[in-house]
Amino acid sequence: MHNILYSNNSSYYSMIARLVLAEKAVAYELHHIDIHIKMEQFAPEYVTIQPNMTVPVLVCDGVNIADSHQILLFANKHFSGPDLCPAEDETAILKSLDLHYAFSIEDLTMGKALRKSPIAGFALARGLKRAARRCQELMRTHPEFTSACENKLKLEDERQRLILSKENNYAQVLAQAIKLCDSLEVELSQHEFAASKDYSLADVVWTVFLARLMMIGCENFIIEREHLSAYWQKMTQRKSYPKANLCTKMPLKFLLKVMLALLFKK
Repeated sequence: MHNILYSNNSSYYSMIARLVLAEKAVAYELHHIDIHIKMEQFAPEYVTIQPNMTVPVLVCDGVNIADSHQILLFANKHFSGPDLCPAEDETAILKSLDLHYAFSIEDLTMGKALRKSPIAGFALARGLKRAARRCQELMRTHPEFTSACENKLKLEDERQRLILSKENNYAQVLAQAIKLCDSLEVELSQHEFAASKDYSLADVVWTVFLARLMMIGCENFIIEREHLSAYWQKMTQRKSYPKANLCTKMPLKFLLKVMLALLFKK
């Protein structure tokens, strides 16, 4: 199989794709998509592959799997290596995946950023307007993408309402994140891994979830829970962890570049 992964280093869902592929020892060609500064997700050649203009996308022998949840299931089914969703634990694993994907990690990440920096709100608003302009320009130059761009613009409007407006949902998602950590703590008190006694697809997503908590400065959610803290340490020791290049810190130089792009690029 010839596999290509379109990914971004700090993208949460790209990290999920990279981690499951690392666990399954899948060889692939990595294409980095700059979604922050160059906004390559709006390039016509990329929109042809992924009309939602998001990352990741796994292209396997010409077949596009354009969603991290689907990549998890596809990778486990179609690639050799350990079965990360065995029949005897399938119900618990899929339930754990559903719990994970019902949570809005972006709302938590952006909400936290807005509370750490007074400039972040202004920069993010500029970034959303910049994305909208890219969509409108894409519709003008490539009318065949009009429907995809209209859907993207609706999503960007919703993001602005949920993250930037006075009715933002940060307090709600923060409470949900704490509840998820409590739930994981209970599960881990009963078995070694997130959904069963063996490593599974559930551990892929929850490892990335914990990595994001570390990145945004919510490490106390992990450290204060005995079983969750031990679990996190164990996950970071797996061979797949460095291979997946999980982002737990945002380099200051990169943050400055992104901030400048959001503030000044058109």
